[in-house]
Parts: sequence; C-alpha cells; structure tokens
Amino acid sequence: MVKINKKRSGLQFLLIAFTIAALLLTGYSCSTSDDYITRAEARRLIEEALRSQNPGGGLSEAEINRLIDDAINSNNNSLEFTQWEIVNITVDENEWQWNDDSGQWEAVYDLPELSEFIYESGAIISYVFIGQQGVNEVQKLLPYVNTYSFADEYGTSTFTETISADFQYSNPSTVAFFIQDSELAQDPVAPQTYNFRIVLIW
Repeated sequence: MVKINKKRSGLQFLLIAFTIAALLLTGYSCSTSDDYITRAEARRLIEEALRSQNPGGGLSEAEINRLIDDAINSNNNSLEFTQWEIVNITVDENEWQWNDDSGQWEAVYDLPELSEFIYESGAIISYVFIGQQGVNEVQKLLPYVNTYSFADEYGTSTFTETISADFQYSNPSTVAFFIQDSELAQDPVAPQTYNFRIVLIW
C-alpha cells in the first residue's frame, strides 16, 4: 500500500509541476513585451483610485485632472534625461594655420558650450562634412582618415590625410581642428573650407 501512495504522490507532483509550467508559459506568451504603462493608462489608474477614495463626489473632474497632472509633472521633473547640444563650426580655407613643430594644419575656436560637467561626465562626438551640400555630401565621424594617390616624376605615390579634433575644457573651452599628412608635409591644398559638427551629450 505504501508503494502505491508513493507512486500516486510522484504522479501528482509531476502533474502539478507540468500544470504550473504550462500556466507560466501561457502567461508569459500572452503578456505584452512592454513593461511600462502609457500615460493614458497611468491617468486611468489614478482616476479610478481617486474616485474609489472619493465616493461622495467631493472632487470635481477638473480637480482630479489637476491632481493627476501635478503628480505626473512632479515625477517627470525629478527624472534625469539625456540632453545634447549641437554646435556647427565652419573653418574657411584661409583660417588654417601651419604648425611646423607638429607638421599639421590647425584651426582653434572657442567652445563655450563645453562645460566642466560635459567634459568630465558627458560625451563629445565630432563630424566633418565631405562633399557638396545637396549633391554628394556625407557626414564622417572624426578622426576622418583618407588615402590619396598622386602621380609625379617618380611614378604614382600615396599618402594618408587625417582630419581630427581636440577638445579642451578651460576658460574659455576650445576645440582645435587638425589636418595632417602622413608624410607631415605642408600640402598647400589640404586647408580647404570644412564644415564641422560637434555633438555634446550629458
């Protein structure tokens, strides 16, 4: 008799385990993938709670709506959201200065938008626009490295040109743009008019 009870309890255990697993699987597959409620759902839940707490109708519809808006706005004001600012800078071809010591063209600009907080805890992304706007323009992430070939009396040669940027937090903060030839040569056609985009994220 004891053996039969053990078999029965073992079968009952398996049946219960299978039922629970099936319920969990069904519940998971029927649930939405969104773990958050919408603003409208939050408003409806708050309205229902306020009405159930106020069965005599002491609060008007306008007062209920005001309470809901105040609660949502005070919650949103305490949240920290990612922010960003875009700064566009055009460097004209005559604004580039040759630096003989580092073998590169340079252009330095004030960047007052760069705060200590952004410099220490944020992110800075910079781009250069290559090509003609509206025709074949593309936006390239800095540093932008491109290899060129040219023919001279010795044959065909190649060199690499790098366009980059440095950021310095100071008073005032600055951004420096650079054009550098792989041969560190002072290429007279390298300093062209370039449009740069700086994205500050915090």
